[in-house]
Amino acid sequence: MGLTSRARGTAFGAIALAVALTAILFSFSSKATAAEIVNLGPPPPKVSKVNPDSGGVVSETVLTPASADSFWTPERLAAAKPADMPDPANSLDIPDFIGGASASAATGDFTPGNVTKFPQVVHGKIFFSVGANTYSCSGTIIDSLNRNVIFTAGHCVFDQATKSFVTNLVFIPGYENGVAPLGVGTAVSLYTTSQWVSQGSNSYDIGVVVLDQPAQNYFGSRQIAFDLNPKGLEYTLYGYPSKPNPPYDGEILRGCHSSFAGRDNGSSNLAPYPIAASPCYMQQGASGGGWVTLGNYVNSVVSYGYCDSAPSTCGFIFGPYFSNAAKSLYVNAGGSPPPKIKLLSAPPKVVHKRSVKFKFSGSAATLLGFTCKYDRRKPQTCASKITIKRLSPGKHTLRVWAVDQTGKKSKRAVVRSFKVKLRRR
Repeated sequence: MGLTSRARGTAFGAIALAVALTAILFSFSSKATAAEIVNLGPPPPKVSKVNPDSGGVVSETVLTPASADSFWTPERLAAAKPADMPDPANSLDIPDFIGGASASAATGDFTPGNVTKFPQVVHGKIFFSVGANTYSCSGTIIDSLNRNVIFTAGHCVFDQATKSFVTNLVFIPGYENGVAPLGVGTAVSLYTTSQWVSQGSNSYDIGVVVLDQPAQNYFGSRQIAFDLNPKGLEYTLYGYPSKPNPPYDGEILRGCHSSFAGRDNGSSNLAPYPIAASPCYMQQGASGGGWVTLGNYVNSVVSYGYCDSAPSTCGFIFGPYFSNAAKSLYVNAGGSPPPKIKLLSAPPKVVHKRSVKFKFSGSAATLLGFTCKYDRRKPQTCASKITIKRLSPGKHTLRVWAVDQTGKKSKRAVVRSFKVKLRRR
């Protein structure tokens, strides 16, 4: 009996020890699997890939672009009329769109500096013809893979009256008082949205021009942003307005310091609804001019206003909200160059705690985000500053790519390995 009791005691002791070891291992394993990446600071921007063949974009290749060079004489440039802005929605609830406004330092209209210098030079004047008539608009050079993309309004590239693309389109950077001191870029292809072509929807009044030369190499460019929350944003709008006259005559680059003033949910508009900016009194001729926010990002283009039909709304200007439609145009016109990434700070090769911090930066044509891959886990979207918590002892590796808003990744990843070695207490 004694031996049996001792044997049983030993057996129970072994079982108890095994249970205890299992509990310890389970606890340790739980901590290992509980590690997580936590974003610090502003959340990363919305990122979505666009299939260039997914539809929603209508384009035309210019068969004889060189003919535009000989078409535009000084007389024709002087005779070009500002393109008519599209008619606004059938109804407008003024308190509705004004309701989005916030306290602002916006100061309204101003005259920018030297139009042959950056950044003014990237906001040029567009000329084109429809039949025997000649017209003018405004446009902006956008950072792109082939360095030859201009964003403008849909009604500056596709005419609703004739249901056809415009002809003889040229872009003139640094234009002033009939002079093109920096040369002329000629359109080789034109793009707009299917909603503008088929329905004339102001919500999709966006156009893109691809030039015959890399204007960005010579003059620089603006970046582009999609899916921003416009509430509280400040915008600087640029264009060549001819109306109201006075004070405008279409011969000088003008600007407006404005702020978001709500959305136009008129009955004929489609979602996402156009956004309003105020104060800004530019009208015809400014069509297609870029709305710049967050320093250097174009986030809409001048489309229309209600000033002619509702004088109380003078000072409010409207543009399409840049989301998937604008992104699709951009991608179809060549899209973005690969973003670049830089590691700003990282933990040492050996750390003695269960959390570490990383900080990244980079550059991109769009707002910049990052993709982080910790050890063998699935990649996840992350911000420019992160912490990894609840690390287990041992070696770990973090890989990070810069990602732009079209889903394009940096060619290389930042790779950093480190070892967690906890001190014994």
